[in-house]
Amino acid sequence: TNRVLEVTDAELENLDNCQYRVKLVDHRANLQKAIQHAGQATNEHIRGETKDPATFNTSITEVHMNINRIKTEMVGFYLPLPPLPESIPPPIEEEEEEKPPARPPVPVDSDEEEEPFDASAPAPDPVEAPIEDFHSALIRHAAFKLRQETAKYIENDNDMITAARKIAQKFQQMAKYTKGRREMLELGATEEKSEFSSMTDMIKTCKEIIALTKNIQKHAGMISKNCPDKRLVMSLSNSMEPIGMLSQQLNIIASVKASASGKYNEAAEVEADEMLTINAQNLMKSVRDTVRASESCSVKMLSNPATNLQFKRKR
Repeated sequence: TNRVLEVTDAELENLDNCQYRVKLVDHRANLQKAIQHAGQATNEHIRGETKDPATFNTSITEVHMNINRIKTEMVGFYLPLPPLPESIPPPIEEEEEEKPPARPPVPVDSDEEEEPFDASAPAPDPVEAPIEDFHSALIRHAAFKLRQETAKYIENDNDMITAARKIAQKFQQMAKYTKGRREMLELGATEEKSEFSSMTDMIKTCKEIIALTKNIQKHAGMISKNCPDKRLVMSLSNSMEPIGMLSQQLNIIASVKASASGKYNEAAEVEADEMLTINAQNLMKSVRDTVRASESCSVKMLSNPATNLQFKRKR
């Protein structure tokens, strides 16, 4: 009984004010009273002063009942799984009719991958990349780690996972902008056209990444408001806090890199590539940590704030 009281006190200390906490306080008070009655009944039973022999058994049973109430309340606090259907009706046999022609496939967005992502594959090693492609390899490595994290979940019912996957893909596109202006000009286009198209695309990609990070922050905030566990909420807040600052830094770095594209300076190009690489690594790590912390908080949510935040792991 002392162990049950210790676990209950620890749970109450970690909870904000909510209906679940009120019920636990009531159950704990009832258990405390039952333990006192059981102690008195035990002393009377040992001294032989008990008038009714059933009083001792009743007091012990009351203690067990209150312990089970606390256990049921704690276990029932987790979001229950949807109930299974009682019975599946047999399919209705219908006469075969001529089937209409199949619909053409829905056009796929540019963010979608042409080939399925293999999460079990080892991450690319930046050390093996050539020196001129080192920064690009570091960004691709961080993007691969983020894709590995998002590949653990079913994406259909979770907008946060979708946004995190798109961030990884956008950074894979951004990786080519760290190769420097000289490498871009070697692609065969004219100097003016290559500069304009590459820098314009880089600014556009940065804005898309910033919009996706705001989406992740919004969903993470919804989850934290519905989770009464203080430790999990603190962990989620610490994970998502750097995202806003890193997004602003990304916008500044991209703007500076684009504005300096007309005046080629190798030292400045290397410095800009280093800043972009460090920012990309830190931002994707923060997004990855936020996804993990959001899943932990979602387990203890009092209610699901939206139908598009279901964390379901792939089997």
